[in-house]
Amino acid sequence: MKQLEQSIQRLLSEIRASDGSAFTERFQSLRAVDAKVREFALLIGALPPSAQSLRDRFEKDDDFQANSRRVRLEALANYCGTVLRFLTAGIVREERKAQIGPDLSRLTGAVVPLEAVIQRRWLEAQVCWFSGAHLSAVVMMGSILEALLLSRILLAPAIAGQANSTPKDRTGASLKFHDWKLSHLIDVAVELGWLKLDRGKFSHALRESRNIVHPYQQAVSGADFDEGTCRTCWQVLNAATEDLVASL
Repeated sequence: MKQLEQSIQRLLSEIRASDGSAFTERFQSLRAVDAKVREFALLIGALPPSAQSLRDRFEKDDDFQANSRRVRLEALANYCGTVLRFLTAGIVREERKAQIGPDLSRLTGAVVPLEAVIQRRWLEAQVCWFSGAHLSAVVMMGSILEALLLSRILLAPAIAGQANSTPKDRTGASLKFHDWKLSHLIDVAVELGWLKLDRGKFSHALRESRNIVHPYQQAVSGADFDEGTCRTCWQVLNAATEDLVASL
C-alpha cells in the first residue's frame, strides 16, 4: 500500500499545483489528460475489494466526459486526494488471507490427529489477528507453540526425561509430559538444542503474552495487545516451528 500511496502522490503532483489549481498548461489536449485518467484507473485497480464503490463512482463520473481539460484534471485531483486520505487513515487496507501452516506431519507423528488440529488453529490465529481480535490471536499462537513443543518431546521421551530442565515433583520424580508447563517445554527444548537459544527467549515472551488469557493477569499487567504484538508473536511462532521441524 505504501508504494501505491507514493504513486498517487506523484500523479497528483503532476496534475495539480501547490495552490490547488490544475496544471492545464502541461496538457495540451484532452487526450493527454485522459492518459493520466487511465493511469489513475490502473493504480486504484490495486486497491482491495472494499474500495469497489470508489472505483465505480470514478468510472461513472460525468466530469471525465466534459470538454474541458481543467474540469477533468480537477476531478482527477479530487479522486487522488480522496484515495490518499483513505490510505493515510487506514480506511482502505490491504486485505490479508489466512495461510495454511507448514507440513508438520513428522513433528506430530506421535499423535497423528494433532496436525489437523494445529492447522485449524494456525488459520484461526490469523483470522483473529486480521479481524482485530489481537488477544485471541496471541492466545491461539501460544497454544500452537505448546502443542508443537509437546509433540517434539513425545518423539524423544527418553532424552527429554533425562534433561536437566525436566520438571520434578516433590519426591524428585519427573513429571508426566502432559503435566509440564509451557515454560518447562521451552527450557528442555533449548537445552536439547531443538530450539535455538534466542528462539527460546522469545518463546518465553510469547508464553507470557499467552498467559494474559486470564482476565486477572490482564488487569494487573495492563497488557493491551495490538497489531504489532501479533506480528511479533507470529514471527516467534514461525521461527520456533522451523527450529523444531529442523531438529528431527
